Amino acid sequence: WGVPLAVLGGAIRVSTPFIFVSLGEAITERSGRINLGLEGTLVFGAMTAYAVAVMTGSPWLGLIAAAFAGLCFGLFHGWICRF
Repeated sequence: WGVPLAVLGGAIRVSTPFIFVSLGEAITERSGRINLGLEGTLVFGAMTAYAVAVMTGSPWLGLIAAAFAGLCFGLFHGWICRF
């Protein structure tokens, strides 16, 4: 049972961020827009969090930076959709 459980655990671990992205897209689609760049926003937020956490030594600042990066990308998408 070791291998099937390891595969299941790995699948859950890897798919969790994409489940959150799917939930965010469901909310976005309810507003009448489709945002196909949510995975890119997720990756950009993760890279920003890593860079800030390494440079400052604080994971909390990395978390705040990731949230701010996601906020900026979301605002940019909303601004572009106006036109």
